Amino acid sequence: MDAAAIAQTYLDEVAAIVMADDWTAFTDVLCRPFTIVTNASTLTYPTPEDLRGVYVDFVAMIRTQHVTDYIRLVESVSHLDPDLISARYVTHLLSSGHRLMDPVKSSIILRREDNRWRAASIINSASNFRWLLLTPELGQDAPGAAAPLPNSSVKGPDHD
Repeated sequence: MDAAAIAQTYLDEVAAIVMADDWTAFTDVLCRPFTIVTNASTLTYPTPEDLRGVYVDFVAMIRTQHVTDYIRLVESVSHLDPDLISARYVTHLLSSGHRLMDPVKSSIILRREDNRWRAASIINSASNFRWLLLTPELGQDAPGAAAPLPNSSVKGPDHD
């Protein structure tokens, strides 16, 4: 399978996992540590549990906004070596065919570990604030909101 097909298959698989709210499957598609870079911050999540609040917020946003289509399309890809792929993609969130927000451009680094492709990092053009604009009731004080766990090793400007 070529790098573009690998990246597209990965993005489709993860979208289906998130839409089904399958936390266990989600934890298997990420490297440890996993890093998210936005225009506002860089966050590193050493363990899946450190990322759980972000996942819960994103799934809640999908449910609250009645997202029916979570589409991520590969735009370009580079197969850096046999076990490392860099891809640029665009995300579309739709509700019954209606666009919920402007497309979001992102980049992802996929690494093959134990014969499975996993995301090592994502660079996202949408800050956490932009995602929360879709779901204003979510925030640091909301139940399940993305906040650092007690004694968490999450690194970033909001989690020091």
